[in-house]
Amino acid sequence: MRAMSATWASEQALQTILIVDDTPANLALVVEYLEDRGFRVVIAQDGEEGLRRAELVRPELILLDVVMPRLDGFEACRRLKALPATRDIPVIFMTSLAETGEKLTGFKAGGVDYVTKPLQVDEVFARVSTHLNLRAMQKQLEVQNGQLQQEISERRQAEAALMELMQGVKNVSNTIAHDLRAPLGELRARLEDLSTTRPPADETFAEIDAAIADVDRVVGIFNALLRLAEIDTGARRSGFARVDVARVAEEAAEFYQPMAEQDGVTLSFESSGELVSAGDATLLAQAIGNLVENALKYTNGAIAVSATQRRDGAIEVAVSDDGPGIPDEEKSRVTERFYRCEASGGKPGVGLGLSLVAAIARLHGGSLELSDNNPGLRAGLLLSIR
Repeated sequence: MRAMSATWASEQALQTILIVDDTPANLALVVEYLEDRGFRVVIAQDGEEGLRRAELVRPELILLDVVMPRLDGFEACRRLKALPATRDIPVIFMTSLAETGEKLTGFKAGGVDYVTKPLQVDEVFARVSTHLNLRAMQKQLEVQNGQLQQEISERRQAEAALMELMQGVKNVSNTIAHDLRAPLGELRARLEDLSTTRPPADETFAEIDAAIADVDRVVGIFNALLRLAEIDTGARRSGFARVDVARVAEEAAEFYQPMAEQDGVTLSFESSGELVSAGDATLLAQAIGNLVENALKYTNGAIAVSATQRRDGAIEVAVSDDGPGIPDEEKSRVTERFYRCEASGGKPGVGLGLSLVAAIARLHGGSLELSDNNPGLRAGLLLSIR
């Protein structure tokens, strides 16, 4: 009998069986038989002790005597099934009662089987093994069901994301077609007019210049889309280097200074000194430039550019103007591609500037924050320190 212990121990992996009986001395043979087959056996001498040990030990199976003083096996089983920690543990009743009514009472209390006294060790072992195997299969099914539900949930999320992406692609495609139709239509009309009317040279050159502007607008749309696609893939992150963000912001302000002066706009710049982070200097310059260009379209005469380090450690480049601003209900939408808010008032543009800034911010581990400047708009380009 002992020679079989090692084999059974490896198969049963020290599964624990709790035996609850008020005369455990009568169970010595059963206990020895189960231990020889690799089980860990824990004994309780009454129902109350059995409940405590079941909660503490969390056995894989309980052998429960029916006839015990104070708390009989049926009531002990009911209490076990009422506790979350023990409700799933299979209970096999041990009893000398063979009447059908007693058996039905046991099954209603939550038992899964009966063994009759005096116990036959082979029968006990067979029933214990059967219900442990059933419990193991039940646990495996629960795990597989959980995994299946998780996979279903993930698949549904993926399908929803795919549908959203497809709808987004459709919307972008429709918007691209709409935004390209105007400059391409104007370009065709100009060229057709030139070919049919043969205007004087000065008018011809003026129309050619206008046609070039139409082409530049189309090329600008495609360049912006290609840049956004490149940023979305994270391809530019591999080229990150140490960048003084304050210096990039200052150079952007200097670049737009003549344009601001020509329009009678005061463009100021201030910084808290060197602000170094890992990033793409070209993309950062384009993002800041887009914010300044946007401010120049809507300002009433004053633009302020600043580069500072916030208390949370992030670097912020802020561009503030005194124009009409953006309504709160539209602030969350203006970074969508091709979206143009009502405040644009027919100003030239295709609605890609702020979406490009937001994409560059995300590439650098940051974000674009839009807030009221009272009056006007304050656009904050936040970058993480790396």
